[in-house]
Formats: sequence, structure tokens, C-alpha cells
Amino acid sequence: MYYVISIGSNIQPEQHVAAAVSALTKIFGSIYIYQRVYTQAELVESNHVFINSVLVLRSVLPAAQLKAELCRVEELLGRDRSDPRRSVKDRSCDLDIIWHQQVWSEVWQTELTESYIQQVFDPASKQAPIQLGCQLFSERPAAIYFQAEAGDKFIIDQKPDALINWLEAGFFCN
Repeated sequence: MYYVISIGSNIQPEQHVAAAVSALTKIFGSIYIYQRVYTQAELVESNHVFINSVLVLRSVLPAAQLKAELCRVEELLGRDRSDPRRSVKDRSCDLDIIWHQQVWSEVWQTELTESYIQQVFDPASKQAPIQLGCQLFSERPAAIYFQAEAGDKFIIDQKPDALINWLEAGFFCN
């Protein structure tokens, strides 16, 4: 199953988005992440700027189990999931399943209308740099692979055909 996940943070967002990407890549072996952008808070009582993005991962986990994994990552990064006001407060990490499908297509991009998601795909949005290990992400989307056998290294593919390469890679299935 392909899962489309929204990722956001407005507490030390550069560090927390990078930490979430790192954790998810370690758990699932690889992810594909679209550009990271700065956005204003929406439906949140805050003046802090968010970094938002959308990532895709492939997993055999059912949606409920995947959501539990996402919540675990949020908690590791400091989010208090027991706070009844967590949805309107600043957050170190917010990970949500926003789409899932058996066969890959990008039809979901036109179906999701939330402005913070649409801003990810707007070339005019302000790019948010994040660093994974020693590697700084550019503004382009990237396929990220974790290779534990190579000394816990991340490989970042930001070539124009990175999505095609990621979809064709056989080792990213969990």
C-alpha cells in the first residue's frame, strides 16, 4: 500500500522535520518527500511559522498500525498526544495519513485541497531547507534510502527522475 503522509512542525521545524524524516526512513527503508515549504499556522493558536511537506512511503501495515507508528514518532520528537488541545497548539511534529492507494498515481494531489498541502506543490512557496546528517536538501523533491548495512547512511536522490527510481526500487518495501 502506498501511503501519502503530511508532515509539519512549528517548534524548531528544521530540526524536527529532519528528525521525523530520519526516523521514518529508518523504519520503512525509504521514503519519497516533496519540497519542504514554510507556511503560516492554520487552525492553530500560534504565531510560529511551520515547515510542511508531503511524503510517500510504501508499507504492508494496515492504516491503523501505520498511524500508531506515526504517533510513536511524534511522541519521540516531543509531541504530547494525551493533550486534548494538541490539535490547536504548537507542535514539534505532526504526521497524518492523508491518502492511501494500492497502485501508485498522483491523483491525490488534485483531490487534497488544504492550503498547507497545496503550498507544497506551489513553485512560488518559500522553500525550507532541512539537513539530514551532513546532507542539505535542496528545494527539489527527494527519494531517501536508509542503508543500515552501510554504516547507517542516508542516500538522497534529488535527480529529476528520483520518483520513478524510487517507485522502481525493489528494496523499499517493508
